[in-house]
Amino acid sequence: MSRTRIVKGKIIEVIENDYNIFSESNIIYNAAEMVTEKGETKGVSYGISGKPENLGVKTCNYTPAAIGKGACDYYVNRMKNFMDRHTDCIHTPPVYYYGPLRDIKEKGKLSEYEKAVIRLKVLAQMRLSIFGNVDGHVEIEAAEKERLKKDNMLPHYSKANKTVIPTPNGSYGYKYCTSFTNELMPKLTKHGQTWLNQAKKKLQDYMEMGVVDKFFISKYNTSYNIKNSLTKKDGKTMIDKTGKKVEKFYTNIELYNTKFQSFAFATHPDAYNPLEMSKLPAQDLIRILLTPEMKEWMGAETWEQAWIMAKNMNYGSVTKSSWEQLKTDTKQAVESTKNNLKKYWDEIFN
Repeated sequence: MSRTRIVKGKIIEVIENDYNIFSESNIIYNAAEMVTEKGETKGVSYGISGKPENLGVKTCNYTPAAIGKGACDYYVNRMKNFMDRHTDCIHTPPVYYYGPLRDIKEKGKLSEYEKAVIRLKVLAQMRLSIFGNVDGHVEIEAAEKERLKKDNMLPHYSKANKTVIPTPNGSYGYKYCTSFTNELMPKLTKHGQTWLNQAKKKLQDYMEMGVVDKFFISKYNTSYNIKNSLTKKDGKTMIDKTGKKVEKFYTNIELYNTKFQSFAFATHPDAYNPLEMSKLPAQDLIRILLTPEMKEWMGAETWEQAWIMAKNMNYGSVTKSSWEQLKTDTKQAVESTKNNLKKYWDEIFN
């Protein structure tokens, strides 16, 4: 591992006590003009120091191991695998797995956004009590007690001299896997349940292809492939038949949260399999598309994947009335928030 630092001005370091630098290999100083060293009391000495005692030269393990797939705990185990490989650094796992890491001091606390949602619910329901619960403090206190229970059950890790815990409700992979399994699955037809089990498995298969095998190319999201130089502009021909460019793109992708999230979302259309999804009855389609929280669906990348999926569905197997019902239900939900993503629906249905 190397580090390059380029500074156009000066670097001044003032150290109160000792300043020790040790390398298992070489230390090289180069200057365009002069290199100067000065020892105020004992001069400058060379070649007398050995390896400092009890010095642990620790490095990260950048090679993800394959893990078991099928259950929602897959995302938890992916996060744990990352943390086990990055114990002595400041690297953090992708938020997609099991949510962002937070200081243990935040255990049991709600975010300001979560508090605002509770206050709005209280106001909407006009739950004004004789105790002056106008600001929802009773509900907030109850929610924080419940959060504390859950936080106490989470794994604790040491990172950057802090004890940290994950935030499952801030994840995507784990949160929606459990949501789809516990809430959506019982509402689907037998055909829909079979499709959902296959989609959950495929999402994890494709994630392993990117993280472990370092070779995932989306079948449906060609814009993702071209944008990241995984294919040529024709969307079919590999730029490098040996796969080296693809491997380079996915190498250490876990260290770049935005890049990882883009990859993770790109796996969704392939995992959902539009041709199989188009065989589902309309009630299943509506329930599937309306399951995620609206704030998630308002994300541009999330909508893009839904758009790609819908465009590749076999419209011939879906009745016009089914599509009209699906269009009405989902479009109303979008228009109740924002209209800036309406273009996706226009391109699909018009």
